[in-house]
Amino acid sequence: MILDCTAFYPVGGGQPADTGIIEGHRGKVKVIHVQMHDGTVVHIVEEVKGEIRSGEKVKGIVDWGRRYALMKNHTTAHLMAEALRRATGNPPKIVGSAISVDKARLDLAYEESLGPLLPKIEEIANRIVKENRSVEVRMMKRGAAEEYVTKFHESLETLPPRVANVRIVEIKGLHACACGGTHVKSTSEIGTIRLLRRRSKGKGVERIEFAAKSPLKKRVSRTQEPLKES
Repeated sequence: MILDCTAFYPVGGGQPADTGIIEGHRGKVKVIHVQMHDGTVVHIVEEVKGEIRSGEKVKGIVDWGRRYALMKNHTTAHLMAEALRRATGNPPKIVGSAISVDKARLDLAYEESLGPLLPKIEEIANRIVKENRSVEVRMMKRGAAEEYVTKFHESLETLPPRVANVRIVEIKGLHACACGGTHVKSTSEIGTIRLLRRRSKGKGVERIEFAAKSPLKKRVSRTQEPLKES
């Protein structure tokens, strides 16, 4: 299904697509995937109930719980780049990443094991969360964007040369990079960051997995699971 405009996020930039429902006057469909095809957002749908006709006005209902979880984990991934820099003493070269509803991961070019640094990384990350820094999005000309992100130890080297206008996502005064994904409005929305796992992905490449977890209610008591390594 193709609409003239949409709030559904198409898969890309390491972030999964939104899911949800599109409904019209006579029917509705379940959106199970969204992708970009030749500049057009295409909604992959199933479970058609009734009918939706071409040209009809419809309402798109994004699965907000899923989207919000992705927003928090995506912003956490940006925040972790700075936490890793502070913990290791050097800007990390990120060679891979992925965002999901339950967690996010970063693959880093790092010659030693990050295992001994995991508690420090987690502590730094959660300290930043509590600073309640705003998350700002702006469009910039490529030259200006390149100069701006350099201040945050980032570059546009992986961005195709044809991209003249760049969408910059900045955790205010902390980290900024080119990104087309969805994010929360401030770091305080993340809740608590938990490092879940560290593993080696081969010589000189470390992978860490982490997740944004909503604060537990006071009446709930649960022992935090230990970090896993493999």
